[in-house]
Amino acid sequence: MIIQYEIEALAPLVFPERKPGTQFNRSLPYVPGSVIFGALGQVLANHPDLPAILRALRCHNAYPALPGDSWVRPIPATAIQPKGSTEMVQDSLYRRVCWERQQPQALVYAPTDDEGRPWETVGQKFYTLRDQQLVYRSVQQRMHTRVAINRQRGVAQNERLYSLLAIRETVRGYNSDQLMPTRFVGSMTVPDAYNATILQALQQITYIGGRQTSGFGAVQITPREQAFEPVSAIRQRVMEMTERFQQQAGRYERLGGRSWQITGHVFTINLLADTILLADGWLPTQELSATHLKALTGIDAELVRAFTATKTVGGWQALWQRPKPTNVAVTMGSVYVFATQRHLTDHDYKQLAALQLVGIGERRQEGYGQIRVCDEFHLR
Repeated sequence: MIIQYEIEALAPLVFPERKPGTQFNRSLPYVPGSVIFGALGQVLANHPDLPAILRALRCHNAYPALPGDSWVRPIPATAIQPKGSTEMVQDSLYRRVCWERQQPQALVYAPTDDEGRPWETVGQKFYTLRDQQLVYRSVQQRMHTRVAINRQRGVAQNERLYSLLAIRETVRGYNSDQLMPTRFVGSMTVPDAYNATILQALQQITYIGGRQTSGFGAVQITPREQAFEPVSAIRQRVMEMTERFQQQAGRYERLGGRSWQITGHVFTINLLADTILLADGWLPTQELSATHLKALTGIDAELVRAFTATKTVGGWQALWQRPKPTNVAVTMGSVYVFATQRHLTDHDYKQLAALQLVGIGERRQEGYGQIRVCDEFHLR
């Protein structure tokens, strides 16, 4: 089953990408799934089935939210806006993919505004929909300065000040100047046999993140059960996206462009979290290939276009006081566009629903590899 949880900050929060102690580094603006995964491991340390539970869990990242937000996701990499503007956000998916199917291929897709200024990608932001309107969600960070303590004498250590950036415990509300607790919304998939155990364990987590001994990390977590998304919802999104691609391809054809006959379905795999992909089981890659997709779902499809970027992910294992393995990951928000020669069957849609549930790539228990088929941003 799926458990959705809301995290309310009771103190500033710190989620460093690297080993704690590096000064002036910003915290991650969301709660990584690895943080919840580790906190659950501490709470359930004496549970007899702990290894089985940890292997089956899929702890997804929790993104900043306001009261009433049922979900928050990273904005796709295809989102663009006029340079210097944050109001007008458009999706370049359909126009860009269909444009790049034209000939000659040297025609670069480079939209500009009325004054000739180029459009640029939105970057890493988090969004949700309110009345079908796009609204951003974010956190505020502030600098904290602390003094190190001499562990032998128990007093302040001379010349040992350090500063760090932490997420504020309060944020301004939507269309309001009123301050309210910073919130995050996330989810996880749990084996049915351990529903009650995980629900109870989540409520027992009171501290997460780094610098807990310095007064950071106090939270309150409120979990609730959530129903699986029906397969019919994925089918509807795939059909709607295919229709929009057909409309855009037909528009370019009427303007004298190359015809693109879409005989099957076109769909996207959107990465909702950083994803560690390996080719041949060991070689880092940023491509979710057609071969890989077929191995996961059995669907024969062509990888039409990929909008991706990479980053290095690591972390720090607080329990062992050792760095976590360093991997090359595809960044959240990346988009893979696939096209099939035939219409998808009911079995194919079930396979896509299962893939959306379990994710792709390595270290999925820690929040990596969460995906969504045809994100709603593309269907606004």
